[in-house]
Amino acid sequence: MDRLIEFLRSKRHLLIFLLLEVVALALLFSGSRYRSSVMLSSANDLTGRVMETAQTVRAYTGLEEANVELLHRNAMLEREVLRLHNQLERLSVDSLSWQRLGRDTLERPFPYHYIVGRVVGMVLFDKSNYLTLDIGKQDGVAVDMGVVSTDGVVGIVQAVSDHYSRVVPVINSTFGISCKVEGSDLVSILKWDGQDINHSLLTNIPKHQSLEPGRSVFTSGYSASFPSGLSVGTVVGPGKSPDDSFFAYRVELSTHFASLKYVYVLQYESRQERNVIEEPVTDRRSL
Repeated sequence: MDRLIEFLRSKRHLLIFLLLEVVALALLFSGSRYRSSVMLSSANDLTGRVMETAQTVRAYTGLEEANVELLHRNAMLEREVLRLHNQLERLSVDSLSWQRLGRDTLERPFPYHYIVGRVVGMVLFDKSNYLTLDIGKQDGVAVDMGVVSTDGVVGIVQAVSDHYSRVVPVINSTFGISCKVEGSDLVSILKWDGQDINHSLLTNIPKHQSLEPGRSVFTSGYSASFPSGLSVGTVVGPGKSPDDSFFAYRVELSTHFASLKYVYVLQYESRQERNVIEEPVTDRRSL
C-alpha cells in the first residue's frame, strides 16, 4: 500500500494533467454534435485498429500452434518413410539371402520414434557450435540420440537436463558421421572443416573413386543414432583432404542452420541392447 501511495505521489503531475485533458475533451465535444460525431468516429477507428492488431496476434499464435501440430504429423510421416526405406533395403538382397533372412525380419517393427523439439538457443559461428532444445529427460530425450530436421541430419544430443538438451550439430569440429553416397555402397565420414555453416567435408574417399557434383549423401545406418537413408547433403565438388591417402569432397548440407526452428530427436528403442552387444570386450576369457 505504501508503495502504491508513493507511486501515485511521484506521478501526481502526470495524473493531474491526464485528468484535465479528459475533462477538457469532454467539455469540447459535449457542446457540439459535429464534434461528438468526429470523436465517436475517431474512437471507433482506433478501436477497430486495436481489434485488428489483436486479431493478427491471435492468428499468429494460432499459426504457431498449427505449425507444431503439423510437425507432429510430419514426424509420423517421416518415420513411416524411413520404415519403408528400411524394408526396401532388406528386400534388395539376393534371393538366397532373402531365404536366410526369413519373413519375420521384414516384419520387425521400425525401432525409431520422433520427439518434436524447438530450438531455443544456438551458437553457429564457432568451431564448437551447439544448439539448445526445449525438451529433455522428461520428454524422453537421452544422450547420443540423433537429431534431424525436415530437411536432413542436424546432430547428436550431447547433454540433457529435465527440460532441456544440448545438441552437437554436424557443423561442429568434433562431429563425425558415417555416410553413403547415392548409387554406391562406399562408406565415408562427414567431417566439418569449419569454413562455413552450409557446407561440410566428405572424407576417406579412395583415390580410385570419383564423385560427380549433384550426388546425394545419406546416413549409412552404421550408428545407433541414425537409421540409414536420412539426407545429409549434396556433393558440390572436390575438397581439401586432411589425409593425403584419400580424396575429400565438399558437401552442401541439407539442413539450413541459420533458419532452424524445430527439430526431431530420434528415440531408438533398441539402443541399450545394441550398446551392450557393441561395447568393447574387456575380458576375452568370458567369451
